[in-house]
Amino acid sequence: MTGRRRLIRLVTAAGAAVGLSISAPVTAQDEAPPAVLLILDGSGSMNAADDSGRPLIDLAKEALTSIVRVLPAGGVDVGLRVYGHRTPDTDQAVGCADSELVVPVEPLEPDRMTQAIDAVSPSGFTPIGLSLTEAGDDLAGRDNATVILVSDGEDTCAPPDPCEVAADLAARGITVNTVGFYLDDGSAARDQLECIAAATGGSYRDADDEADLAGVVGVLLSEVPGVGNFHIPFDGATDPTNAPLVPITLGDES
Repeated sequence: MTGRRRLIRLVTAAGAAVGLSISAPVTAQDEAPPAVLLILDGSGSMNAADDSGRPLIDLAKEALTSIVRVLPAGGVDVGLRVYGHRTPDTDQAVGCADSELVVPVEPLEPDRMTQAIDAVSPSGFTPIGLSLTEAGDDLAGRDNATVILVSDGEDTCAPPDPCEVAADLAARGITVNTVGFYLDDGSAARDQLECIAAATGGSYRDADDEADLAGVVGVLLSEVPGVGNFHIPFDGATDPTNAPLVPITLGDES
């Protein structure tokens, strides 16, 4: 499968990742806030290390936390669903039912969300289809609903088929954006995540490190109508109000 690949590199002139400023329309006061459900891969493969030796789950936690802490207060309802984090990969029947809504979709409470993210401990299987099915219930009744799914692998539990579930979500007005974390080009996992996003009219993005992941998820959030303005700090730029702006380099891959 081919598709547009947008790589986001957050760098200063010295080559260090620093920060990203994102602007989007602000929700009118008389409109319901947009609803976003983050789905995080908590399967055992997220214990694997990147090239620097850091576990992928640690990079993902830090990236998502950096975003949660700078999202505009009251500007968006956010929930968190995690899969594969409660059951070891020794019992597939039980492990493939392991998908949990750890934070409901409601006005963002940064401390609660960051604590939930930090508590994720990867261990089991990858029930993406099930998680998307349950995401439909998590977002029931929402007119402006988006799922952002971050995964380092493909579903290991089908049925249900994740692409078929995504098509059902699209019929209910739910958009699914997917992020392949540390995936190889042409991998089955990347193909599946692209299929999920395409079925809903959403976007697939690659992320190859912590800064990539934070930047990609930040851009996806900025594309949700009504989210508002926020600024993601990185590496030594802990104050989002004065972290320097950095360029966004977008590359195409066919």
